[in-house]
Amino acid sequence: MNLIRLLSSIDSFFALVKNKLTPKYIERITDPERASISKFIEEVAQLIEPGAKVLDAGAGRCPYKSYFSHAVYESTDFSATVEAGAMDLHTFECDLHNIPREVATYDAVICTQVLEHVEYPQKVVQELSRVLKPGGILALTAPQQWKVHGEPYHYFNFTKYGLASLFKNAGLTVKYISPRGGVFWYISKVLKSLHYYILYQYMFQEQAGKKTFAPSAAAIILIPLYLVAIPLFEYIIPIGFYYLDAIDKKQAHTLGYACCCIKDFPSNA
Repeated sequence: MNLIRLLSSIDSFFALVKNKLTPKYIERITDPERASISKFIEEVAQLIEPGAKVLDAGAGRCPYKSYFSHAVYESTDFSATVEAGAMDLHTFECDLHNIPREVATYDAVICTQVLEHVEYPQKVVQELSRVLKPGGILALTAPQQWKVHGEPYHYFNFTKYGLASLFKNAGLTVKYISPRGGVFWYISKVLKSLHYYILYQYMFQEQAGKKTFAPSAAAIILIPLYLVAIPLFEYIIPIGFYYLDAIDKKQAHTLGYACCCIKDFPSNA
């Protein structure tokens, strides 16, 4: 148990450094995925007229609510997939396959890092389109590659071609589907979680969904490497890789995509 307390203290210290003591610009370049999503949603929010009605679909803890202070902001999520207490933040609860709102309710819908967690993504995109007014904006982000997470609710990752197909089949016109960084941002994100990912495999055993503390001999060897890895993988390498990413022109190994679409107007035919 002393080992657990040690690791917990180390994690708490670096969480304090990261969340309270790290300058904002360092925080941005050491976590480019989160920063790129925030920047995208902030830019979309500037397109929204005052008083417009906005739905944040799969909003979690509503990290982007403040961007829509000029609009009528609503949020929803599904209780089985969010942390305790988060549901109290939302306007209503629903499965995104069946949103309890009328056709053409919203001027804009945002949906960030949610589509990989739904079993039928085409149905969800069609439902997001259904509740949008014609000419309304769908702002959506989705990963192209990342580890399995939010188990068992992680079903897919997406290429830009797959996303374009989903949007087209839902009556949406794509304004842009932009990669969120290239290979260096992707490697940086992998490295940021690598020390936790490896060490904790040797610290805990998981059976029937329950995790128990059961350190192996290898864990003792890995702890010094863990201590070295935290500053190296959390700060030093990500800062360098943030700027190196500019040399990746193709961006085929991207974290994922930021997508902006417009709901089509009904045909006169």
